[in-house]
Amino acid sequence: MNPGLKVAYLWHDSDVIEVRVTAENAKFRGTADVYVGTDGLLEAAAALVGFPKNGLDKREVTFGAAGKEFAGGSVHLEFYCKDMAGHAAFRASIEGDYGVQEVAESATVCVDFDPAALDAFLVELQQVEKEHRGSASIIVAP
Repeated sequence: MNPGLKVAYLWHDSDVIEVRVTAENAKFRGTADVYVGTDGLLEAAAALVGFPKNGLDKREVTFGAAGKEFAGGSVHLEFYCKDMAGHAAFRASIEGDYGVQEVAESATVCVDFDPAALDAFLVELQQVEKEHRGSASIIVAP
């Protein structure tokens, strides 16, 4: 994968959808399989529509749940502007499933991106939720 963000469909039932979230830049990569409640991907897409409105805009979404007491991993995404000109970036805080481990593997990955790439990602994310297949990606030129 090129630097960016990818959310790929894995499985679903009537209550949750399981997706694999991968974030990568030139030096770091993190991935986690997470459970998202029904309509959770649609809600995340709705929360990110129109980003960035201005240089101070900041949005956050979380997929899965962090902590040993929850199944699966978690990914917390913070979308923000690096400056008042609206240069966009995201920070992905990724935590894997604990399984039988005392400490989960984790990564924090920061990626600059073009806001137009986010617009395409949101359409794809909605399709993953509705069609229960495929993936959504923000791909950044290396």
